[in-house]
Amino acid sequence: MLGFEKWLKEFNLEKMNRRNFLKTTGKSAAATAIGLSIPTINKTEEIEAVPVFTGNPFTLGVASGDPLPDSVVLWTRLAPNPLAEDGKGGMENKYVSVQWEISFDEAFNKIVLSGKEIAAPELGHSVHAEVYGLKPGKEYYYRFKAGSEISTVGRTKTAPARDADIKSITFGIASCQAWAGGRFAAYHNMVEEDLDFVFHLGDYIYEKGDTETLTDYRLLHAQYKTSQDLQAAHAKFPFIVTFDDHEVDNDWSDDISDPNYPEGERERFLAVRAAAFQAYYEHMPLRRRSKPNGPDMLLYRKFTFGSLIEFSILDTRQYRDNQVGSGFPGGPLDPEASNPNRTLVGSEQAEWLLKNLRDSRSRWNVIAQQTMMAQYDYDPGEGISVNHDQWDGYSADRDRLFSFIKKYEPSNPVVLSGDWHSSWVNDLKEDFNDSSSKTLATEFVGTSISSGCGWKNQIEAALSVNQHVKFFDGDYRGYVKCHVTHKSWESDYRVVSSPSNPDTVAVTLASFTVKNGKAGAVRNGGVDITRMAADTMMAGQPSPVKVTLSNGTVKEVEVTVKIPVPTGWKSESVTRVLGPSDEAVFEVMVTSPAEMPAAERLRVEVDAGETAVYGPPRDIQVVSALSGENVQLALDGGSSSTPIFPTYERLVPEDTWDASIGYGWVGTAPFARDRGNADALQRDLIASREELTIFRVNVPAGIHKIYFLTGDSVYGSANTIIRSDNKLLAEAGYALDPGQFKWLKFELDGGSTGKQIDLEISSELGDGAWRLVAFVMK
Repeated sequence: MLGFEKWLKEFNLEKMNRRNFLKTTGKSAAATAIGLSIPTINKTEEIEAVPVFTGNPFTLGVASGDPLPDSVVLWTRLAPNPLAEDGKGGMENKYVSVQWEISFDEAFNKIVLSGKEIAAPELGHSVHAEVYGLKPGKEYYYRFKAGSEISTVGRTKTAPARDADIKSITFGIASCQAWAGGRFAAYHNMVEEDLDFVFHLGDYIYEKGDTETLTDYRLLHAQYKTSQDLQAAHAKFPFIVTFDDHEVDNDWSDDISDPNYPEGERERFLAVRAAAFQAYYEHMPLRRRSKPNGPDMLLYRKFTFGSLIEFSILDTRQYRDNQVGSGFPGGPLDPEASNPNRTLVGSEQAEWLLKNLRDSRSRWNVIAQQTMMAQYDYDPGEGISVNHDQWDGYSADRDRLFSFIKKYEPSNPVVLSGDWHSSWVNDLKEDFNDSSSKTLATEFVGTSISSGCGWKNQIEAALSVNQHVKFFDGDYRGYVKCHVTHKSWESDYRVVSSPSNPDTVAVTLASFTVKNGKAGAVRNGGVDITRMAADTMMAGQPSPVKVTLSNGTVKEVEVTVKIPVPTGWKSESVTRVLGPSDEAVFEVMVTSPAEMPAAERLRVEVDAGETAVYGPPRDIQVVSALSGENVQLALDGGSSSTPIFPTYERLVPEDTWDASIGYGWVGTAPFARDRGNADALQRDLIASREELTIFRVNVPAGIHKIYFLTGDSVYGSANTIIRSDNKLLAEAGYALDPGQFKWLKFELDGGSTGKQIDLEISSELGDGAWRLVAFVMK
């Protein structure tokens, strides 16, 4: 004990200046100075025991969180009009009595406990019921009542007794959920899992450029909470939450957030932080210990699940020094990044963490936090380039932690991280610059629920000089499912093909195991889908969908690949035997309808018997086209320097109306984009963000079918809308995902002699730009 205390004191030697004092004690003085604190509710008169609402007050759903062996927090917020402009959710400035009930069964035939809470306007009429007296390791159902209104039913589960010898635990990791229009495919799939609880590691909302007041933050949280997928996840599992930066402001540090709130605007930023913290608390299933006091909020805490596993939840924002360095995603290493007086977590939280690790008697010891802990050098050359917002910008804190792990050897340390919108598995090394140095712990970085990773190419370019990174993927959104026993830890990276399409099915991109007593994750062997590809098909003719598979096991595996298709299509299946470590391309022949072009998202099914199948989402977009030889007009959109689809003519922005060729742009011209896709028809496109673009076409006598292909192989597409004489002819109906295409179909009447018709093209949703890939008149 004395040895540890001496060691800790030596590593915590810092000059106790005013800044360090504030880091260890909080900013209660600052909070008092600017008058920002949530009032204690002690008013008992004028409480509405039987309130009457203008609508359902439980529009934001229910949630539970912070599970203990005898207790959980139950949450809801009364908001009959959740997006009311004043941020009050359609509630009057009154106190409302809200009843909660807990039952062993979903029908509430046997109510175990019940009680009442006061929903106060000071807290946005949110409810945080801390329920005690529950049994450890037990599943319960709960609901709320206010007046004659009853909420949906939620499910929760307590933690096991602290000394319980539980066999296993399964939980999820989520983070970074940019608003995706209301649907979150990752959560839609997550509710089908059997999880004990879910960690949310930050970026629950994303602030906007003008988000500053309590009303602003309340409205953002309320918007996110209207998502039926997010509501379903909260109702299914207890959540353990912590924030990162976007709940307040991008890359904020302590009392500074450059460039929006530089050092000269400290008081203004603290007021913003106080507003953000209050709204966060109002919308999260947190205990009263985490209720903010102005711009201060106690969020780091510990959870123990029997003798199996213990979690230390960190706050890496409130106590950190301001970032140094510049550049994104990485920049030249700033010498100050390793200054021992700089901190990411603050001395008090650091000491708390090390004591947790020292005192733990659990088999697994987990640090759940926000930004990636592993070093990552973005410069594949001789220089060093790091992301200074992550632990690389505060390497002294990481060195102190790693020194402790090396010296005191806590049992099976594991780090869980979010923030970086991508999937990683990292060996946390004693010396990241020496690949042969000791691996001290394992880090699992979960991908985002919906936020994109626009910097994945920079990461991939430097993987060769970061040998401690055992796995990386920046393409897919989703979550991580962890299953932990006394013998091993298994992490499944569950991903979806579209972050906003609830119909997409989550698959396991990759799976890793850490064995008890041996730091470092090992990839689980199986049949891996390494690539799926389909060129544009010719309507009515067989065309291959190519699926590349590799066998990561030490045995032969018989594999069958098939592709179910819609009515009017045909498809074969292919069966082959893959030897150990073999890789092969399975060509599945698919035939599209002969009389019309088509665009479908098909699902590839891979059956490897008892062998697990890993890899990206099985959805693949296929596009078929009519031959240009048998139609009146066939145009392939794009630029003048790229190839076009056989038998099609080239359509470029410079093609203004020309009666001699029978088509062209009138007025404002669009622009072209080269997406670098090897498939000519899907490679380039014509696009515009102008309010209206006119494409004139000469339509021969009679009625003609028109096929207009929209979509983008790289980016999401806006809803493309086509009118003529202000009459709607066709529209996509929604924003398309990256890689998704759709043929818009309509008819044009050339009358008895033929005529010129102006097509008025516009867009909405998405990035605001319509896309034209191909145009066919039959």
